[in-house]
Amino acid sequence: MEALGINAGFFIAQVINFLIIFLALRAILWKPLINVMEKRSAEIERGLEDARIAGEARANAERDAESIRNEARAEAQKIVAEARGRAEESAKEVMAQAQKDGEDARAAARTQAEEERNQLLADMRSQVISLAVAAANHLIGQTVDEKKQAEIVNSFFSAVPDNVKDLGDSIEVVSALPLTDTEKNKVSKATGAKNIEYKVDPKLLGGLILRAGDKVVDGSVRSGLSSLSTNLS
Repeated sequence: MEALGINAGFFIAQVINFLIIFLALRAILWKPLINVMEKRSAEIERGLEDARIAGEARANAERDAESIRNEARAEAQKIVAEARGRAEESAKEVMAQAQKDGEDARAAARTQAEEERNQLLADMRSQVISLAVAAANHLIGQTVDEKKQAEIVNSFFSAVPDNVKDLGDSIEVVSALPLTDTEKNKVSKATGAKNIEYKVDPKLLGGLILRAGDKVVDGSVRSGLSSLSTNLS
């Protein structure tokens, strides 16, 4: 080495110094630097992983939120549809009830009017009898037994036609004036019916019409006048 101009002792000392400096740097700087870099790298990887997890969680949250919104919209639509259906049903019920109340009111009014008319006709019956008696007395020129005359007039309004025994248990009886209880008993005995519905129609003029299903026995004065008019034509 001396031939090359290198001092062996100095060279060895330089190598030893280099090794010492290298080992010192490696011990003091390199390992801590490597540790810091590795730690930093691990932190970055953890940060990336946390970011990935957070991204997935956000995506899942958005999907869940969208699903919740869809469910909420569907539920809201269902509630609205049910509410609309209940409202329509309530409206129908209200309309039906209003119509029923109107029909009941009209029926009650008709019934009341019919009852008032029948009562008025019943009150007029005695006047009709009195007028008939007075007319008969005037025509004959002498006093006629009022009791007998009243019986004739009452018979005019309540005479039961023939052939009414086999009409059935349920019949309808129509008269020109309301019948008295005595006259109703006569109708019941003459027909043998158990269920009798009495109606009043002043257009009959007198006599009775009895109905039982398709069977009709017309003993009204109106019917007799029509037959008489037909025969005279």
